[in-house]
Amino acid sequence: MLKNFHDKRRHARLMRAADSLIFGRDIDSLVPGDLIALAFGRYRIRIEEDEAVEYLNAGLVRRDRPRRLTAPNT
Repeated sequence: MLKNFHDKRRHARLMRAADSLIFGRDIDSLVPGDLIALAFGRYRIRIEEDEAVEYLNAGLVRRDRPRRLTAPNT
């Protein structure tokens, strides 16, 4: 049960970080490294590039933005 709580909190924090990068910004210059750095700096959460891409794409979909990032090595 505690793991579920931590997973939900981690997800909410990463989505909040992704949204803060997307909202009111030029998304053409957005890269996964931005979220990786922000997540670690703000929440001390370490994420890999593929996970950063997933969270950024989820935020882009939520804000009806047409651009999508591609996962590394694709």
